[in-house]
Amino acid sequence: MGLTSWGTLSLLTLLTLGCMVATVWAWPRASFSGPRAAGVRVLMLAGCQFAVLLTLVAALNAYYLFYGSWTDLLSAAGGGAAQAQHRPAGGNAAAATRVVRTVQAGLDPGPRAEHVPANDGQVERLDIRGVRTGLSSDAYVYLPPQYFQPAYAARRLPVVIFLAGYPAADRLVWIHQGHVPADVARAQAAGRIQPMIYVMMRPTVVNGWDTECADVPGGPQVETFFAQDVPEAVSEAYRVPRDRGGWGLAGYSTGGFCAAKLAMLHSDRFSAAVSMAGHFDSLLDPTTRDLYGGSRDLRLSNDLIWRLRHYPAPPVSILVASADTGEKTFPSARRFMRAARPPLVVDKVLLRSGGHNFKTFRKYIPPSIRWLSERLRGE
Repeated sequence: MGLTSWGTLSLLTLLTLGCMVATVWAWPRASFSGPRAAGVRVLMLAGCQFAVLLTLVAALNAYYLFYGSWTDLLSAAGGGAAQAQHRPAGGNAAAATRVVRTVQAGLDPGPRAEHVPANDGQVERLDIRGVRTGLSSDAYVYLPPQYFQPAYAARRLPVVIFLAGYPAADRLVWIHQGHVPADVARAQAAGRIQPMIYVMMRPTVVNGWDTECADVPGGPQVETFFAQDVPEAVSEAYRVPRDRGGWGLAGYSTGGFCAAKLAMLHSDRFSAAVSMAGHFDSLLDPTTRDLYGGSRDLRLSNDLIWRLRHYPAPPVSILVASADTGEKTFPSARRFMRAARPPLVVDKVLLRSGGHNFKTFRKYIPPSIRWLSERLRGE
C-alpha cells in the first residue's frame, strides 16, 4: 500500500481503534498493585497514544503531501540520494535534451467516451534528462485542443511551467489536486483565456532534499535545470515560442518561490511568473540542508527581496497570490511587494484569509491562469 493511500490510512485507523479496545479490555486485568502492574498500564497508554499520533501524522501527510511514497520518506530519513548521481552529464552543452513522450490515457479533461485531441486536448508525459546538469525529472504537459487543429498548425502557443511545492510527492498533483487541465478547459470554452501549453512539474529532483531551485555548490544544479534544460526539452517536443514573451511560470509554496526566482534571474527566458503562497527570501532549514556552501553572498543572491534592494530590477511581471490572514508566507510577500520597482511589475491576488494548504492553493489557480493568459504571447 502507498504511503498516502486510503488503504494505509484505514489500516492505521483500525489499528488505533483496536489498540483502544484492547486497552479497555485489558485495563481491569492490570488493576492489581505493584510496579509490574503500573508498568503494564503505562505501556498500554503509551501504545494507544503512539497509535493515535501515527494515524494523525499519516492523515496530515496524505492531505499536505509532504511525502508521497515510502521511498521519499526513507530518502528524507537517510539524507537523500548521493550527489554523484546528479553531476553534469558532460559532452556538448548545446546538445538536445533527451525527451521521451508518452500519451497518458485517462488524464484528459474531455467528457467524451472517445478521446479526440482536437476536441478535448491531451495530457502527455515527458521524461526530461538534462545534458547540462545530469538531472532528470518527469513532466506532464497539457496540450489544448487548438494545438491539434489545422487552423493552429503554424502557431506557436505560449508555455506556462507549473512548479509544485516541496516535496509534492504526488507526481500528478497539478492534475489530481490542482485540476489544471479541467480549469483550463472550462476557461477556454468560456473564452476567458487564450490557448496555452501547460508543463506541470515538481521542484523535487533529489528525493528528500528541498533545493529551493538553487545551483548547489558541488551538488545538483537545479536552477540551471529548470531555466535551461527544461525549456529546451519542451522546445524540442512541441511548437512553442522562441521569444521570452511566450514563456511564464507559476507555482505554489516552494514552487511559488521557484517561479518568481527563475523569472527574475532568467528574464531572458521568462517574462512572467505567479507565486501562490510562496516565500521570497532564501530559506535554510533541515529540509534544505546547507544549500549555499556556507556562502553568505550566495545565499543573499538567492534572496529575491535582497536582490530588489541591491540589484537593478528585472523586466518581468510577477503576480503575488496570498492571504492576509492565515498564510505564513504573507509577511515575506508583503516585503517583496514593498521593495518592487520598475521595470519589475507586481500585481496581487489577496484573499482575506487562507491557510497554507491545497484548499487555499486551489483558489489561486484560476485567476493565475487568466493573468498569465493576458501577459504571454504566442508566435
